[in-house]
Amino acid sequence: MLQRRPFIVVGCGGFGKEVLWSAKKLNAAQPTYEILGYCDDDPAKRGQVIYGAPVLGSLEQVDAERSAKPCFLCAIGNNQIRARVVERVLALGWTPVSIIDPSVIVAEDAVVGVGTYVGEYSILCPNARVGNHVIINNLATVGHDAVLGDFAQISPGARVSGGSVLDEGAALGSNAVIVQYKRVGRYATLGACSFALANIPDGATAVGNPARVTFQRAASTAVN
Repeated sequence: MLQRRPFIVVGCGGFGKEVLWSAKKLNAAQPTYEILGYCDDDPAKRGQVIYGAPVLGSLEQVDAERSAKPCFLCAIGNNQIRARVVERVLALGWTPVSIIDPSVIVAEDAVVGVGTYVGEYSILCPNARVGNHVIINNLATVGHDAVLGDFAQISPGARVSGGSVLDEGAALGSNAVIVQYKRVGRYATLGACSFALANIPDGATAVGNPARVTFQRAASTAVN
């Protein structure tokens, strides 16, 4: 019998519950993870039970209390904050793992990095390339030859068309679509229900159909 890996969800908000939901379904198919609970920096949440799992405390508290290093997935929706928290967790020596819901359709040559979540009924098409610590939420599609950089995020129902690129930290809102072979820049956002026909610059927010840039941060401050 395979030994289950101790697993902690970092972040106990609504998205943390979705990650735990998929982890439980993976365990039902084949016991893989010993689900320990959540880590969260809010001391008021310590000891709460959320979706059947306890909030254990902050990262540093839990690390000090454990003799063995767990594996983890960072379930924080904000891409910038997730990147900073992942840096903290990796410094503790914990191991990132990806959680891909059993309902997901994955092409045989699609590649998914570490620490990435792929939610219910999503599709990863042939030669899709998904980076580390990415969020692909429920019912999303990543088209053929598309590339998602580290810490990118696709909200429910969003569509990344074939050959398109989401740079590091880029985000698509719910039901947003980017046309084939276009790019969403580093920590840029395509708003919910928007349709991008052109590239979106680093740090920009674009909304509408067709999407137009409504806000622009300097690229140097895109992750602050």
